[in-house]
Amino acid sequence: MKRNHIKNNLIYYWSVLDVVLTGLSGYIIHYVKTGKLPPKRTKYSQNEILEELRKIAEEADGQ
Repeated sequence: MKRNHIKNNLIYYWSVLDVVLTGLSGYIIHYVKTGKLPPKRTKYSQNEILEELRKIAEEADGQ
C-alpha cells in the first residue's frame, strides 16, 4: 500500500510541475513575440459579479 501512495504522490507532483512549466513557457513565448509581459487579469468588483449573476438568472428563468 505504501508503494501506491508514493506512486500517487509522484504522479501528482509531476502534474503540478507540468502545469507550472506550461504556464511559464506561455509567458516566455508571449514576451519573445511582443516584447512585453502579458497584462494582469482584471479583478471584477462585487457589483459586476452580481450583475452577471442576475443576467444568468434571468436567462434561466426565461427558458
